[in-house]
Amino acid sequence: MRAARVRRALAIGVAAALTLGLGACGDGGGDGSTDRAADVAVLNGILGRQLAAVEAYGRTLPALHAAADIATVQKFRLQEQEHVDATTKTIRGLEGEADPPAEEIPSGPIRTRRQAFEFLYELESATIDAELNAVGRLTIGWPRPLVASMAANQAQHLVLIRQALGAGDPEIVPEAFEAGETPAPR
Repeated sequence: MRAARVRRALAIGVAAALTLGLGACGDGGGDGSTDRAADVAVLNGILGRQLAAVEAYGRTLPALHAAADIATVQKFRLQEQEHVDATTKTIRGLEGEADPPAEEIPSGPIRTRRQAFEFLYELESATIDAELNAVGRLTIGWPRPLVASMAANQAQHLVLIRQALGAGDPEIVPEAFEAGETPAPR
């Protein structure tokens, strides 16, 4: 029963993020113009965030002791690396160079499980915000669903992180339009 509610919450998160992301889709600018260089710059900004997130996930692992927590965080980290790979390929598909600006995601000390998951909650929330904003700034249509899909994946992570932070069933369900602004459960 609980697993079904978690799956339902994950599906709602995916649908919300895709609705937000794909709702911004169109032909590009109002005049149909596209700016390949600007899109490469937007995607490089996302790539910088993704690379920093992969590194940041690694910083949380020493604070985790339960096998399930470690496995979950490692899976999230691997998914973030998949996002890095897909974004890099997209940039190359636009005939651009994957040369992201360096980004650091500060964490402060992470000594406890709660600190680790609170940090990951903030990381995922900020990443959702960045990716959804990127969708709206892309002028070429075909990369938009990819970036929206990545934001949906981050929203799925938030559901499980809320659960790890002790949220009950109603609290783990994302907002109808998850934009990375919902505070972590206390």
